[in-house]
Amino acid sequence: MPGAHLSRTELAEAVNAWLLVNTDRPGILDDAYVARLERGRIRWPNSDYRAAFRAVLGATSDAGLGFRPSAANRRPVRTATALPNPSANTPAASPDAPGETPSNVPGIRAIATAFQTADRRLGGGALYGSVLRYLTTEIGPRLVDAEGPAGSELFAAAASLTEIAGWMAHDGGDDTAARNHFERAYRLASAADHVPLIANVCASMSHLAVELNEPAEAVRIAEVGLSKVPRTSGTSQLAARLHAMRARALAATGATAATVSALSEAERALSVTDNDPSPDWIARFDQASLASETATCLRQLGDLDGARRQAECVIELRVGDRVRSRAFGHLTLAELLADAGRVDEAATLGAEVCRATVSLASARVRRRLEALGAAVRPHATVPEVRAFLHMLEPDVTRSERYPRWPV
Repeated sequence: MPGAHLSRTELAEAVNAWLLVNTDRPGILDDAYVARLERGRIRWPNSDYRAAFRAVLGATSDAGLGFRPSAANRRPVRTATALPNPSANTPAASPDAPGETPSNVPGIRAIATAFQTADRRLGGGALYGSVLRYLTTEIGPRLVDAEGPAGSELFAAAASLTEIAGWMAHDGGDDTAARNHFERAYRLASAADHVPLIANVCASMSHLAVELNEPAEAVRIAEVGLSKVPRTSGTSQLAARLHAMRARALAATGATAATVSALSEAERALSVTDNDPSPDWIARFDQASLASETATCLRQLGDLDGARRQAECVIELRVGDRVRSRAFGHLTLAELLADAGRVDEAATLGAEVCRATVSLASARVRRRLEALGAAVRPHATVPEVRAFLHMLEPDVTRSERYPRWPV
């Protein structure tokens, strides 16, 4: 929020995301590490972390952030006979213990958060390969002899990261891979006996089934997920998400009354004040998320005014680094304007999305831009439409699309 201070968690996530984007290695910072920096318990993070903090906080020097090497840090480094050549996609070294990589579940959780933070800004197409490599090289080998409570936690972590890989594959345009990842995530969550995570994966699988034009299967999967929710606590957002997925599937069949009822259930679940913390690995689902799903449902049912209000709500609520979510909100609004025959306004919004997503690797956004282009193409003589169609041409350079809007 403009003018507001970052929380420790937000600062840690921003640094982790910067590391992922600029070094292709996820960071492992958390709020506790930032607190140790504030108290002076850590005075000289490693070079990658110092660079990340300088970039995120706009500092021109390490001293400007209070980083000063201790006597131990000033000791000359002895040259080894053979230096390791780590993969470009291994996690960044522990910030205050060079060469140490995370081996526990909290470290994996920090890396998963870093992936998700970067994904919101860069799109799944840019990060899918990195997540796959991390799963293959770091997570997979640990599952071989995982057992007991610690093993269950590791299987849950693997399930969540596999689900993230599924979303990135989906965003990158490979729905076959996305389905495989979601099914594998379901099996891993079941192996972990993590009931909320099983339900969370069901929501993702239901979403994908709708996208693949399988509404009956989407309804079934959402209902399986909902059957898991009452057995757990702290899951009001998860229940809302599953009701919304069920509504999306019902809307695809034209079942107006059932869709409205499912959306009401989602709203009711989201309004519940749940004092219990959400279980680990559960996706956040907030008012903007529900507004986005509601806008899609109402458009399918022909309630264009209601859909427009919900799309405007998404745009109002989605701020900061939520580039893709804002793009979807603008695209829904543009599609509604095109439905109403206001092609000049629709094309103007489409052009804004092109500018905003110039560095976003999202096949989903690109597909919707192209669909909007097809809808307004019969009016190509309108100046706004002509300009938008030009921006959609594959050989248009980034400089012609202009920089992203401020976020």
